[in-house]
Parts: sequence; C-alpha cells; structure tokens
Amino acid sequence: MTLERSWQSVTDALAPAVAAALPITSGAWHVLFSRRPRPLLMPASGFRLQRKCLSYFVSNGFGRLYAQFLLRANTLLPRGALLPEFHWPRERRCAPRQDTPLRGRFNAAIQIGTPGPYQKASILLLSEQGEALALAKIALVPSADHAVATEVGWLRMLEEFDQLADQVPRLLAEGTAFNGRRYLVTTLAPSSRVTRTFTPAHQRFLAALGRIRLESLRFRASHCFQYLQRTLAQLEPYVERDKTVALWDAVLDCERSLACWTSPCVIAQGDFAPWNIRVHGERIYVFDWEYARLQASPLADVLHYSMIQRALSGRSIGSGFFAAALRQGWAFARDAYPEWTWTSRIVTGLALVYLLQVLLHYSRASKRLDLSHPVIAKYWRLIDARRTWMAT
Repeated sequence: MTLERSWQSVTDALAPAVAAALPITSGAWHVLFSRRPRPLLMPASGFRLQRKCLSYFVSNGFGRLYAQFLLRANTLLPRGALLPEFHWPRERRCAPRQDTPLRGRFNAAIQIGTPGPYQKASILLLSEQGEALALAKIALVPSADHAVATEVGWLRMLEEFDQLADQVPRLLAEGTAFNGRRYLVTTLAPSSRVTRTFTPAHQRFLAALGRIRLESLRFRASHCFQYLQRTLAQLEPYVERDKTVALWDAVLDCERSLACWTSPCVIAQGDFAPWNIRVHGERIYVFDWEYARLQASPLADVLHYSMIQRALSGRSIGSGFFAAALRQGWAFARDAYPEWTWTSRIVTGLALVYLLQVLLHYSRASKRLDLSHPVIAKYWRLIDARRTWMAT
C-alpha cells in the first residue's frame, strides 16, 4: 500500500479543516517516522526550516539528532528518496472562509496523532520567512471533537488567573471547519528546552494550579472517585470477568484507604509529562490541556511526571523506582498542602487511585485491557501487587 493511499483518510479529514482556517501554502512534505503511530510531516522547503520545526515536536535529544540526520541526508541525496513524501492534492486547496480569525499565508509542519478515537493533527504555523507563529490542533475524527472543545474551555478558564500568566498557551482562535471537525490555535512556548527532571519550577507550577480551584471533599464525593466507577462500568462489557473483578476490588481498596480522610481536590493537567512542558528560565510552560480535570487527586500530576516516562521508556518499574516516585509525591504534598495530614496510608491510597485512572483511560480508548501496551501492562502489575506497597 502506498503512502498516499494509506493516508487517504488523513487527507480527507485534514484538508477541509486547514482550508477552513489555516491557509497553508506548501503542498509537499517530507515524512519522518512514517512507520510509527505519530508520523511527522516536514515542509519540503529546506533543511534549515525543517531543523527549526523539529525543536517543537521532538523533545528527546537522541530522537531529534536522528531526525536531523535523516532530513540532512535526504537533502544532500535527493535522488535517494530516503524519506517518503506527502503531497497535498491541488484540488483540496481552497480559499479560507472570510470569517477566519487568521490572516496571511503560512507554511506548516504537521504531526499526525496516534490513530484512534482521539486522533488529532498538531500543526506548527510558520511565516513564509520561516518564523514560528502559532500552533494549531485539529480533530481528525468526529470522536476527537470533544477533546478539542474541552481544551478550548480550559484555556479560556486558565487565562483568567494571573498566577499562571505566560505559563500556559493563550487561545488565538477556535471553531468548526467545513467538514465539522473542531480546531483551535494557540500561542507557542517561549522556549524549546525540555527536562526530564522534576524541578522546583514544576513544583511551583503544580502548587499554583492546585490552589486555583481547591476544594476539600470526601473521596467518595469527588469527581475522582466517580470517574473510576463510571469508566470501569463502561469497560465491563469489553474486559474478561476475572480482570473486571480485580479492578473493582482495587477501586474498593482506594475507598477503604481514603474513607476517613477529607482530601484537597485540585485541578490536574492530566498529562503532565516532559513532552508537554518547556522550560523557560525559572518557569515552565505547560500545553496540551485536553485531559485536564477538576476535583483530581493532588498527587496525580506529580506521580504522572516520573511514572509515565518510565512506563513508555521500555524499562521496568521496579520497587525501588516506584518507592522513589512515592517519596517525591509525598514531599510535594507536604510542601504544597501543609494544612492536611499526609500519612503513608493516604499517599499509597492516592497512588493506587492514580494507577487506576491512567490504566482505565488507556483501556477506554481501545475498549479493552491490552496487556501488551507498555503503560497498561506496567500499571496493571503495580495494581496487582499493591498488597506489597500499600500501607494499612
């Protein structure tokens, strides 16, 4: 199957949305990582521009060097056709709607999101001179429209709080394309620097975010507990009975651990990970807010920062690493919310809540408990072994 044919569905979804709001001039892209779930389309207009685009999409240092090597080699040996090309069909190019909030003509680098119910395209908009201007996000399937609309709502809400000024994207435009898909356009991060270390800047950001809509609730009354119940109930028809029973038993253990405690319920970003964060001086800039939620666990984001990196790296999550993650979460909780008492029973109970939330989130997307998925497999093992690490 040719690249053009296999990506026909992407073209069908993406072209009308771009034509409606993002008047892109380039009609050809070199495709990086074409055999992976998240291919990256680089404008076929020179290596210098392509290298600049990489800093916005590839946060891993080795991955960025590898991509630069491929792009450079493809430029020096054009007849070798080292990278496949993606061509925007001429008949798909049309004038944008008159009411679009964006003006001018743009070049673009495009990352196609992971296939599935939440698939979106992220588009770096560049001037014809190569200046990075903004980032657009467009739903590629109808079921992804809700995620884009959710992120729009969060960005509008967060811009009201001065304590997060210049640390979250500013919404520039949003709307619905001709084909019905939702899109948004935001400002860019002021830096392309990434760190995998949880720094004081990360801690200050999460502490400020947690105080914005802080609520004190019993665990059973929180959206956090309700999410576990609701999502697991939705998954029941697709998961083997023995695994469903085991998951319900884990939810019950969460309830037992936290039953007598009134918790600080906070805003969580939902995917607080290095690839969604840029470091700028003594502050961080956090994007991708589509998974944010209210009344979340105060440990969710800080645990996610270290745990999700490890889970996706291919390395195991051993007892020593997990214990270190718990200690980091415990220290953050004591510093950020000193008016609450933080016992080992509370911290390990909230850790189990976090593991269940992530496992159910990934499983809901595929409507199955896929133990070959690196995140699901590693989190499942931790949940299954909770008797060895949960405090009683």
